[in-house]
Amino acid sequence: MSHAVGPYPVIGDVFFLSCVHIAHLSDPHLPLVGLPSLKEIRFKRILSLLSWQLRRRHLHKLPALQAVMQDIRHFHPDMVALTGDMTNLGLLKEFQNTRQWLLQQDLPPTLLIPGNHDALIKENSAAKQALWAEWLHNGTKAAPVAPSLLVKDHIALIGLNTAIPTLPFLASGKAEQTQLVLLADLLRRTRAMGLCRIVLLHHPPTQGIVSRRKGLDDFQAFQDVLRAEGAELVLYGHSHRAQITPIPGTDILAVSSTSASHIADEPEKSAGWNAISVHKQPDIWQITIQHRSLMPDGNLQDSQIRRVCSMHRLLPATSL
Repeated sequence: MSHAVGPYPVIGDVFFLSCVHIAHLSDPHLPLVGLPSLKEIRFKRILSLLSWQLRRRHLHKLPALQAVMQDIRHFHPDMVALTGDMTNLGLLKEFQNTRQWLLQQDLPPTLLIPGNHDALIKENSAAKQALWAEWLHNGTKAAPVAPSLLVKDHIALIGLNTAIPTLPFLASGKAEQTQLVLLADLLRRTRAMGLCRIVLLHHPPTQGIVSRRKGLDDFQAFQDVLRAEGAELVLYGHSHRAQITPIPGTDILAVSSTSASHIADEPEKSAGWNAISVHKQPDIWQITIQHRSLMPDGNLQDSQIRRVCSMHRLLPATSL
């Protein structure tokens, strides 16, 4: 059975399963597959390339990512939320490599949003977006959709793109007013359908998690939308830390994960992902969040970062 929310596709029966399992992972930074071409060389890319060669390539390793993906497969998720930074320099060849990697994973319905590394410099991104189209769910060049949306069973994954090109030494993001107005409308519509609304963005939605040069410039405006329209959960990346914090002035939890490819050298940075279960009960959503963390022996186990919360569930008009 299929449904529609405006121009957005909906997978499955919106009111079928009583529990949906979601795997949230972020910042895999797939290994660099080649150097920039002469056309692709920019000062900021040179800086990022130096960072990769001198430091980051020793921290982000494919075996760690493979262990995370194997652990996710054992969880049997119904949906996957990917909160950005698939690449390192935002090169076309990296987008092509990411596409092949995503296809190899044989994932369930997945919503991917870009990170700052995926939008490192200002350039024509149409070819890149086309490579990731089946995971971005952001429409076509002729009819773009923002924010993006993926609905399956009683879950609405809503993707807010905060990845913008920035000056050298900056890694900040911005949602922009136009997208936030559309987000507010989408939150209202999915709430009216009785869906559990989970918002994805790359940059932390609150202050103090990362430095200002890495933060979300319009975090206050984003929070204002959440305070006005509500949401059941917010998922983000960028910080390479697993944290659960409330959105100020609400009972909405913001949840992050460590990088999905970081070696197990420090417990707070080790590769990991979030196992999220959403149970639909008569008048509430019961949401369980458990962070899984890579151990030095190559296996993953539950970390101490765990939360169970209940959010009031608005029944759709059709069920009243």
